[in-house]
Amino acid sequence: MNDPLTISIADWLITLQLDECDEAMRARIRKWYAAFIVPTRSDAMSIRVDIEPGQEFIPFVKGGVWQIRTTIQNGRTEFESHLEKGWFDRQAGQGRVVVRPTGDIENYLRVLYALFCVESRSLLLHSCGVIRDERGYVFFGPSGSGKTTTTRLSSQYTILSDDLVIIKKVADRFRVFGVPFRGELPEAPRSNAVADLVGLFSLVKDSRHFLAPIALPEAVAQLARCVPFVMAQPENARCVTDTCIDLATQVPVRAMHFEKNEGFWEMIR
Repeated sequence: MNDPLTISIADWLITLQLDECDEAMRARIRKWYAAFIVPTRSDAMSIRVDIEPGQEFIPFVKGGVWQIRTTIQNGRTEFESHLEKGWFDRQAGQGRVVVRPTGDIENYLRVLYALFCVESRSLLLHSCGVIRDERGYVFFGPSGSGKTTTTRLSSQYTILSDDLVIIKKVADRFRVFGVPFRGELPEAPRSNAVADLVGLFSLVKDSRHFLAPIALPEAVAQLARCVPFVMAQPENARCVTDTCIDLATQVPVRAMHFEKNEGFWEMIR
């Protein structure tokens, strides 16, 4: 028997049961999530991780996009991607993911935490998150908008992620949490850090730096478009929209036009 591994992301706990994983997979998981490992607690959701050889669950298509499929029925979420397949039942506090030897559990965990966010009126947002001077800044937008560029230009500060962050309301204010998920910068530190969120910036590549206001309805729409995995279910979409309204009402949302240098930080400050 191997000791279970409990991780905490944005204060949500899950315990990974790794008995059926080989040593290489266990070591890789411990390395990826090292900054988020906490003592095991009985109130953590339990996820069994199994490694099984076999064909892809969803065949890869040359030139196609990475696929993640989810369905929700009677409180149980079914998950399927190319090299991973599983389920989790929030009410039962249990789940299972089967991983091919060349796969990993990250996409499964992304979906799991996206649903945790929906439950608590929080957001898992496609974005770059940065802490500077103990304040949290989030730069969001679709693929190609500049999240990775913004991350590279902010390397002297605390990087929460170049791809996803969790924005969670704690008491009466929104806070931004680091996650162990990465996009195009796998070498970036996986920072288990948190800060009050003071600014949201919709990224626009340009030939100069400037900020532009965004009307509340457009800000809400832009934020909602950057929420992955959960918007196919109408009840989730309504909840996400309400959260985006609350967020955009409390935290300034601006369009940030920027060129490829760190000068945008002086503009923000």
